[in-house]
Amino acid sequence: MKTNYFWPMINLSSLRFCLLFLSVLFLFNCSGNKEGSESENDPAEDVPNTPFTRAVKYDTCLFIAHVVKDYDVWKAAFDLAQPIREKHGVEALNVYRELNDSSLALVYTNVTNLNEAKDYITSDNLQQSMQNTGVADAVDLYWMVNRLRYTSAITDSILMFMSFKVINYDRWEKAFLQDYIDEPTRDFQVRNVMQGIEDNGQIAMIFAVNDHDYVEKMEKNSAFRAKMLASGVISYPITYKLINMPL
Repeated sequence: MKTNYFWPMINLSSLRFCLLFLSVLFLFNCSGNKEGSESENDPAEDVPNTPFTRAVKYDTCLFIAHVVKDYDVWKAAFDLAQPIREKHGVEALNVYRELNDSSLALVYTNVTNLNEAKDYITSDNLQQSMQNTGVADAVDLYWMVNRLRYTSAITDSILMFMSFKVINYDRWEKAFLQDYIDEPTRDFQVRNVMQGIEDNGQIAMIFAVNDHDYVEKMEKNSAFRAKMLASGVISYPITYKLINMPL
């Protein structure tokens, strides 16, 4: 398959150059248990000449990552808390473990009531309950709005989550979609693109590849780094390799 290097990943040295470059010029969302039921595309929402649509079933979402001492103990408690979560506007869509770190438990959720969900997720009672069930490290929360959904079948086998910062979401999305128009054949498949709620310059995406070393290879590619500069990427990304677990 033809390699395409448009991917939101830069190494630390290129990040320093990126910030210097910008100071001169500047100056400006699922494979899963429930996501398979997503509704048919609305043609009016399709992005022309790309495999994406703006018609998404799950508008607001929360991606959670935390370290647990014993996954089975944590999962049992997580299952028991389902009615309470849903009462507060949080519906679990997928549960994952990290491919390279089995102590990491990750959850992708649909948020139906943002204010209630935030109050619940950040409550002292929930924090204490998580400690009692073996959550051993700080929880990373990604409050996001789904912006783009992939309309073609996901055929690649390795699922990943990535989050990074950009100068401006619209600028990045325009470059991202144009790259699909220019080079429709690529060796990754972006399942959904999300924008941060609390930080509009935060982007997250769930994507699939077939090469375990794909991200590492992209970090070393100069053409890829140049595209990242042009699209306004300004941070090194956080990346997880996901193993889908029974919900």
